[in-house]
Amino acid sequence: MKARGLITVFIIFVFTLTAACSGQATPVATVLKVTTPPTSMPVETAGPSCLGNIVSPIGKAIANEYESADYDQVMTWFCNGADFDDILVALETELQTETSADEMLQMLADGFSWEDIWLITGLTD
Repeated sequence: MKARGLITVFIIFVFTLTAACSGQATPVATVLKVTTPPTSMPVETAGPSCLGNIVSPIGKAIANEYESADYDQVMTWFCNGADFDDILVALETELQTETSADEMLQMLADGFSWEDIWLITGLTD
């Protein structure tokens, strides 16, 4: 997923650079709203110990900040591929919606963007 994002950024950069050098207008991108969620794929989950006996100071700080997630939960999300920044966004969004951080992180893993998730959860219009 990150590679696809980097490729997209690279393509946009090339279009912008090409347009700037040729004097032509930059192509306009069309934004499409997701109307149906993608099918969830079964995911093999890892436990909270992917760092071994090392305690993550970032994971610990997140767990101390949010009552809805303890350190083991934060590290389970991290060990299953969620970035700490996405975990923070999910926990913060959970405070403002009726959707759990776990559900939102699963949506993110299923290919939704945060913009899509915020639309689905009713946080944005």
